[in-house]
Amino acid sequence: MSQDLQPTVLIADDEPLARAHVARLLASLPVRVLGEAANGIEALEMAAELEPDIVLLDIQMPGITGMKLASALLKMANPPLIVFITGYSDYAVDAFEAGAIDYLLKPITAERLAIALNRATKTMQKAELRNASTEAIYTHAKSEPLMRLPVREDYSIHLLRPEDILFIVSRNRKVVIRTADREYRTTYTLAQLEAILPDDVFVRVHESALINLNHALEIVLLGNHSYVVRMSDSAQIPVARTRYADLQQRLGISG
Repeated sequence: MSQDLQPTVLIADDEPLARAHVARLLASLPVRVLGEAANGIEALEMAAELEPDIVLLDIQMPGITGMKLASALLKMANPPLIVFITGYSDYAVDAFEAGAIDYLLKPITAERLAIALNRATKTMQKAELRNASTEAIYTHAKSEPLMRLPVREDYSIHLLRPEDILFIVSRNRKVVIRTADREYRTTYTLAQLEAILPDDVFVRVHESALINLNHALEIVLLGNHSYVVRMSDSAQIPVARTRYADLQQRLGISG
């Protein structure tokens, strides 16, 4: 984050009126606008030079699309947080899969933009407090709760309630979300889901597993300091030794 504690922002949209509207809204918010880009190439060059904390990114742009640009931005040495702004609601899954921390539909309002920027700011603050690298920012939860998690399947999009998710595991190079009645194979990464889902409920217990604490029934000692968590569907999720202390703390268990 910038030294004056105000996050820096880059606006990327091929529509001049849309850029002007966003700039007007930002003028009343505690951020510093570094510039405006009219296309993907320009946005990538400006981001590399100016190193903004946040990029407000349109999805439909000529040349490099917002999705491809997001992928390129996240590979930078100091990747920014990405907030997508679009007129199309059916890109929500793609946006989260691309690593965005929020997804705003045009025409955006000052209130909704403020929520997205507040989420981004608190995410950066948490990362700094934990001495995390910029890349690790996406593993920290945001201030506003996610109401529905979009999950693509064939020609439909399931909107899962976070409270219905029992656990999430990485299996055979695929991330699988488990609810009480079925599994959903996704293209999310565990780091993305850890960032998107509420951090007061979901906890990473293993490099390959994220659990909903409200569905954890029992911690089972297997011996030799090895543990598993038994979930409400009887599944047993392994707990990494390096993460057991954090799990104890989250559950209010004294050592």
